[in-house]
Amino acid sequence: MSGAELAVLSVVTGVMSAQAQINAGKAKANQLRAEAKQTELQGRVQALNAKREGVSALKNLERVLAANAARQAASNMDPFASGNTPDLIANLNMREGVTQFSMAKSNADFAKQMSKYQAGMQRTAASNAVSLARQQAFITVGESIFAAGKVYPTPDFTGNQTSIT
Repeated sequence: MSGAELAVLSVVTGVMSAQAQINAGKAKANQLRAEAKQTELQGRVQALNAKREGVSALKNLERVLAANAARQAASNMDPFASGNTPDLIANLNMREGVTQFSMAKSNADFAKQMSKYQAGMQRTAASNAVSLARQQAFITVGESIFAAGKVYPTPDFTGNQTSIT
């Protein structure tokens, strides 16, 4: 092969390599965007699970209060009288149930917000992957042109070599 053919081959392979880098960057970006969607879905699932825990806590509270009222009524006590021991126990049970429900609600909100934050980071990484791939492709094309100039120097571009006249 002559020097001109090698120079052209160098540029062509450089352009092909640059295109491959861009395609790889786009593929990585698509992967990261898909991961971002998955992260958001996982956050929603975690939030729903936390809400279910909260509903379960309220259902348990309802059962406990009903059982306490039934026991008090069975023992000839007024289950709805205020200020006595059964009333204080009911208030403590309600406080615990409400606390569990509030924690579950907070966990649901936290799960949603955290998944949005992580998804945002993944989308930013996707954008950065495309930008980086384009920059690398530009550098690759430039290096291939420079290599072509070294292989086959011309009067206007000689690479590192000195022109022989």
